[in-house]
Amino acid sequence: MAPSDIKQSNSKMPQHIKDKKNLRHLVDISIRLTTEKDSSKLLNEILQVLMSVANADAGSIYSITDNKQLKFETVINKTLGLHLRGDEDSPIDFPNIDLFIDGKENETAIVAHSVNSGKYINIPDVYAALPFDMSAARNMDSLTGYRTKSMLTIPLKDHVDDIIGVIQLINVKDENGDIIPFSEELVTLTRSFASLGAISLTNSTLIKGMEELFTTFAETIAMAIDEKSPHTGGHCKRVPALTLMLADAVHDNKKGPLASFTMSEADRHELDVAGWLHDCGKIATPDHIMEKSTKLETIFDRIKYIDAKFEVIKRDLNISYQQEIISALKKNKTIEVKQLERLLDTELKQLSLDRALLRRINVGGEFLGENELNEIQKIANKYTLEINGKTMPLLNEDEVENLSIRRGTLTQAERDIMKRHMDVTKNILDTLPFPKHLSNVKEYALGHHEKLDGTGYPRGLTKDQMSVPARLMAITDIFEALSAVDRPYKKAKPVSECLNILGIMVNNNHLDADIFAIFIESEVYKKYIIEFANPEQLDEVDLENLPGYTPIA
Repeated sequence: MAPSDIKQSNSKMPQHIKDKKNLRHLVDISIRLTTEKDSSKLLNEILQVLMSVANADAGSIYSITDNKQLKFETVINKTLGLHLRGDEDSPIDFPNIDLFIDGKENETAIVAHSVNSGKYINIPDVYAALPFDMSAARNMDSLTGYRTKSMLTIPLKDHVDDIIGVIQLINVKDENGDIIPFSEELVTLTRSFASLGAISLTNSTLIKGMEELFTTFAETIAMAIDEKSPHTGGHCKRVPALTLMLADAVHDNKKGPLASFTMSEADRHELDVAGWLHDCGKIATPDHIMEKSTKLETIFDRIKYIDAKFEVIKRDLNISYQQEIISALKKNKTIEVKQLERLLDTELKQLSLDRALLRRINVGGEFLGENELNEIQKIANKYTLEINGKTMPLLNEDEVENLSIRRGTLTQAERDIMKRHMDVTKNILDTLPFPKHLSNVKEYALGHHEKLDGTGYPRGLTKDQMSVPARLMAITDIFEALSAVDRPYKKAKPVSECLNILGIMVNNNHLDADIFAIFIESEVYKKYIIEFANPEQLDEVDLENLPGYTPIA
């Protein structure tokens, strides 16, 4: 049924409604509709605004579900004192209305017809509104004693003219409180504000959709890194969680230099996004470096290649001595035979010891001493083998360099390649056009490898140049790496050792002492270990002798 097919009233718009059309009122209403960001609250706001504009006694607003039904979002009836917002405090138990029945448009329900036709419907008296089925309204009226009379139903359209909902106003009143029909002038005014409400709702939906898209994008990068490196992907997931735990603890802290630090939900969201993106540059880091679990590992662990060379040396050693033993036996030199056998046994035992030493050193660790460095060089110079007529040392220069790594499993060149992930991260974050409410993401994300004394990377910032969230993320990034249970190149450390290392870094002016103190006293580290690591790592921590820790005054 088109609007032109419905009998319109010739009633003039009441003066008290005309008074609302002044500029100030229009501006106030526009601000109400354009400042609310929460979509559910906005739906309620739209209905209240339109009821105010029309001086309607009741109204409902519906959204369109994925299965082509109209769902009640807000219901208001002033006379009955009814205001249902569809939340836990005021749920709406009314059934949804089908837009289609048996594959055909539902033409009996006014709101369904308005959505399907895309046209507004103005009815002076719903009890005389054939062919619409008004039995539901009549039944409700009989239960409540209410009299539904004039009704205006308006579809809400978005920026591409798609219908995103429908609003229905009931019983417009004049200045005397009498129910009158919706005049053409009032319909035009109400439709204009409905369009403004639809635009606001569309903007809210688009903003929410973009937020979800960007957040999912950040999480997807971590997923992509996870495909390259499960432990690094796990790191990208755990750091945001630990970061928010510590951020909340700093927010709740009311003592010391950080007592005034606070974070809103928007600030937490911004920091969360930064946490997900903080290592996004690792997507470009070569797998054989990111996954290097031993010092000699490249595509495969070259300790196996060195084992094979030891076997060749062992074989050659046996052959050489056996030839001498056979020669001595032929000459009946039994004493010489025994001497040769003892020498062979001694050399084989030393060979086995040297082999075991290299295997142990290959695993990596926190520190390689001078004695072990000297042993590596001695072994490299001691043994040679011949392959295809060519004599070569047991260890080549690259193998010596890798085995001589003092900490961890990466050479300096490989560390430089790993550090480049921050340059790639910076390039990615520089390219992303962050909106204003996410403008700090880059600063937070790039701060986790900076040090308070300016010796960090990629920008060499000092404490005064770093925000609290950036300094906070530096602590969480390191603690996660130290306590992680999924690193292929090291065992998970007990909490006491993790905190001791953090404390030393605080003493060296690398990490923030105030945030570290909150990290300790809030026991965030315990909550994190229980939830994301292994509770067995929670050993006793000697706070009195913990380096870098000073209780918050």
